[in-house]
Amino acid sequence: MELTEIRDLDGPNLFAPHPVIKLGLTLAPGERMSDDALRAAHRALSVELPSSPLDALPTVIGALHEAVGLTPPEVGLRWLDTPGHVAVSFEWLWRESSLAIAQSAWDFLSGAGTATGITVARDALERDRASGNQPIWVRDDQRRVPAVGITGTNGKTTTTRLLAHMLRETGKHVGWSSSSGVYIDGEQVIEGDYTGPTGARRVLEDPTIEVAVLETARGGILLRGLAYESNDVGVFLNVSADHLDMQGVETIDTLAEVKGVVVRVTRPSGVAVLNADDPLVLAQRQRVAAEHLLFGVRPDNHELQTHISSGGRAIVGDGGAIALVSDGNATTIAALADVPLTFGGAAAHMVENALAAAGAAVGLGLSIEEIAHGLQTFRSDLRSNAGRLNVFRLDGRLVVVDYAHNESGLEALLSFTRRLMAGHGKLAVILGTAGDRQDGVLSGLGVIAVRGADVILIKENPKYLRGRPLGEQTDIIRAAIEARGGRDRIAGTYPGELDAFVASLELTDDGDAIAVMCVEDQLAVYRELRHRGAEEWG
Repeated sequence: MELTEIRDLDGPNLFAPHPVIKLGLTLAPGERMSDDALRAAHRALSVELPSSPLDALPTVIGALHEAVGLTPPEVGLRWLDTPGHVAVSFEWLWRESSLAIAQSAWDFLSGAGTATGITVARDALERDRASGNQPIWVRDDQRRVPAVGITGTNGKTTTTRLLAHMLRETGKHVGWSSSSGVYIDGEQVIEGDYTGPTGARRVLEDPTIEVAVLETARGGILLRGLAYESNDVGVFLNVSADHLDMQGVETIDTLAEVKGVVVRVTRPSGVAVLNADDPLVLAQRQRVAAEHLLFGVRPDNHELQTHISSGGRAIVGDGGAIALVSDGNATTIAALADVPLTFGGAAAHMVENALAAAGAAVGLGLSIEEIAHGLQTFRSDLRSNAGRLNVFRLDGRLVVVDYAHNESGLEALLSFTRRLMAGHGKLAVILGTAGDRQDGVLSGLGVIAVRGADVILIKENPKYLRGRPLGEQTDIIRAAIEARGGRDRIAGTYPGELDAFVASLELTDDGDAIAVMCVEDQLAVYRELRHRGAEEWG
């Protein structure tokens, strides 16, 4: 029996729609508390405990709350994907004292508990009450503006930017948080990845905004919980195997549940915008109280058609246009040819983002005309959507720079670049991502590159090793490429994205294309493009 962590979650999370203290435990099958531990708990807490640790914990946690002078909370239990890893959680109101109770509960479980733990928690409660050390989340009675939560594996930042643009074009003052920073009416007020609760709170607490658009990543949900009690519109774009092996989450099904927190906390009077073409997203419907507004591009999608035939609203991308279906009637919003973000429909994943943003706009009450205007005036360029599918012409080549950082992102990048190429030129790809991906994901990138590219430049990401030694990631990718017969396509391994990009220019000619997985040195790559006279796609 081992304690893996004690964590205070300040908002809705995988375990509950409210703040919880999480005890992460690793247990062997059939493990039991010792007789000494049972006797110590009886002496200090006056409780008789079963020998099973998980059966004993709710009683211990409740008795500790009573001893400190707090109401015993409901205790939850969930087995996670990592074998033997279980999360025990309980609602909390006072931070330091609740953490002390959790520590004391573990001490009693392991045989080290004494009455001193009660004194420590009681003293902590006094300090908590004096300092107001309570959960840091925005309650519904504190939130003064409509809020939109946007989650998914890919496309979050683009969808966030597009929806914020739509709203600003209607004259509203908008704040948004994203992987590139926090913005208030288009001005960056904090730089960096703010897809967690800190960024969301900064937006929600700004006194000047009228709408909050909050990009929400799984890391913040797992490590801190959501920043708010509920949202008015929740958007769930997609889910794929990325960022697994964190906090006991090892399967894509559990990852979908983590991300699904964003739509599960959508108000019953609000709208949850769900991707009908992703079964794992659609499965979250069962736990969503809000209206389900589905979006999708597959006309043969049975779930989407059933939803529409039963009177549900949907945003569909079919027949070269984006349309709103309501009460069985379709109203065209815009032709894909008039939506620059989608490159005339060639960027299938951008079509998905456009549908999702349109659905969120419907949920907020924007008119068809307002949504159409927003879609028609937002471009995937350096001004509006830097780092996301930015396309350049350079000496007869196409260069596509994108924050593709996982398998599905690379698939979309290569597929789009092929569609955009004229003729039968070579496609070179600059390949690599952050180190906190499973070995299988890194190998998968190599397999996709062999399948979709003619020239492969493997690059290091030294600022994003995230625990891996330098060279390990590139070795895994290279081995996967060679195992698929792609040895001859490897042009080399490069110390960074800029070095790989400069090398790619020597390996390509007029009529060729370069697709860049760019997660680290985007500004340097853009400067190099500008220096060489590249022009953005018109």
